[in-house]
Amino acid sequence: MKKYNIKSKFLLMFATALLAGSAVSCSDYLTDDPADKFTNDNFWQSEDNVKTFSWLNYDTFYGYGNGTTIGLSFFYYHGSDYRVDDNLSAFTFYQMPVTAATTNLYSWNEYYTLIRRCNLMLEKVPTVSMSTEKKNHYIGVAKFFRAYTYFRLVQKFGDVPYTDQYLAQGDAEVYAPAKPRAEIMDKVIAELQEAADLMLVSDDKNVTANKYTAYAALSNACLYEGTYRKYHLGQDGSAYLNKAKAASLMIMNNPSYKLNADWKGLYNSVELLGNTEVILAKRYLTNVLMHSLQNYTNTSTIQYGLTKWAADSYVTTNGLPIQQAGNSQYTGDDTAAKTFANRDPRFGKTVNPANYGYKGKPFGTTALVSMSGYVFELYNNPATTGPDVTTGGRNYTDAPLFTLSEVYLNYAEACAELGTATNSDLDLSINKVRTRAGIAPLTTDGVNASANGVQINDPRRTSSLEQLTGVVNPLIWEVRRERQIEFMSWTTLRQADIYRWKKGDYLDTSKNPDVNLGARIGTPVGSQTVVDGNGYVKIYPASTRTFEPKHYLMNIPTNDIDLYKAQGVDLKQNPGW
Repeated sequence: MKKYNIKSKFLLMFATALLAGSAVSCSDYLTDDPADKFTNDNFWQSEDNVKTFSWLNYDTFYGYGNGTTIGLSFFYYHGSDYRVDDNLSAFTFYQMPVTAATTNLYSWNEYYTLIRRCNLMLEKVPTVSMSTEKKNHYIGVAKFFRAYTYFRLVQKFGDVPYTDQYLAQGDAEVYAPAKPRAEIMDKVIAELQEAADLMLVSDDKNVTANKYTAYAALSNACLYEGTYRKYHLGQDGSAYLNKAKAASLMIMNNPSYKLNADWKGLYNSVELLGNTEVILAKRYLTNVLMHSLQNYTNTSTIQYGLTKWAADSYVTTNGLPIQQAGNSQYTGDDTAAKTFANRDPRFGKTVNPANYGYKGKPFGTTALVSMSGYVFELYNNPATTGPDVTTGGRNYTDAPLFTLSEVYLNYAEACAELGTATNSDLDLSINKVRTRAGIAPLTTDGVNASANGVQINDPRRTSSLEQLTGVVNPLIWEVRRERQIEFMSWTTLRQADIYRWKKGDYLDTSKNPDVNLGARIGTPVGSQTVVDGNGYVKIYPASTRTFEPKHYLMNIPTNDIDLYKAQGVDLKQNPGW
């Protein structure tokens, strides 16, 4: 049980949610006017009311989910889905969509509702009686949420409607046509910088947004835009990459932020309040706000499965890929003992290193089973046992949202992409992450990467799969690998990375067969699990998945296209849909 006295904050947040209501369709967003619930003379009168109003904004961060919604809510990047290359769902093999959806409640409607709240907040905060410092802070909070929400809309949909004004129902601007994604991203980046300039250095430690949360978001947005322009548009993204470096350094140079000694502790801790690595966390509290992540990953429920593609990405402790590490380091994957021997310790912290569990052969007192044989351990906290773990909607471990480790790897990637990376840059960033993990640091000449004095030459880097969309240099490849491993649980982050790098082919089972394979178990026990000719679990033996270029963007909800059309505005559908 958490001892910090914040229950009243959460209860107030939910009270605010009840007052505010929530949009359940785009037509609700366009016709309902929640302003009458907030424009009375008694609401916009105090700092406490402004703070209470802002709390509902944090619900846009799914964290580990709410209540009995499925754990691992990082998955909600493209709506409610699991389209990544690292692990597959226990419930169904999600296909890339073929036809355009009519609605998308988890992004389009929800995000525009949040943007409207931010616009109202920006209109009202200047009228509230409080100190200039606090007034600027909450203006910055609103700008942070508005900008980051537009960033996520652009990631998902590309060109989208944009407004920075609180609009009444009859305002013609409600049905403004979409603006180009590049124009919106420039607004996003400028506004995140404004937010960072306005916000306080610290506000409620790391459970509400502050100056450094804005810098973390700015680092993410600039890295995304710089690499998207390079790999999708063939443009020079260096200006954005330099901004990503600068934003990252604002956090890296703050001595208050330090890496946790325990990497796993970021993902299974009951309490992240005040954690020096966490820039922003989603807090959970018993009987107030809880989730079901541990219930899904540490009970007899069939779990998600780590893929062979992901497992083979873990280097050996000497820092070299398994294909290059040598027989003394990598002894094969005939058994679990061999698979995990001398490997990056994060591998054995993410999934159980001693036992494979699959349909027909569970293990442990709770009969743990995975779709792929690799059973997730990352979220398990042995101190949280009993009904609060085994009952859905009763888990209360906190979820990290922005972390110093992500900032370090943003910086390293920006340097690698710019072609300016030095050994000092690596020591400032990625090597801190690798040292914490327990693997050898990297050195570079700006293009190549070495570990333990051996130049890394991973054959997967130049494989036919990589050649489909372009081979990157060895340093960029190793930085990308580090992101994959360090954030193995951050599925939305992994998907965003894959999409901005234009590597959607990783998700295609015909081009990347290892994405539908799991652990090498040999001959399975029983007939429920199928293996290939080499003894690897076939996660979905009768299913395939195809990735098409149109899947880099979601379709614009067709209901909204029709709604705009009725108002005489052509809201264009994304290419291929």
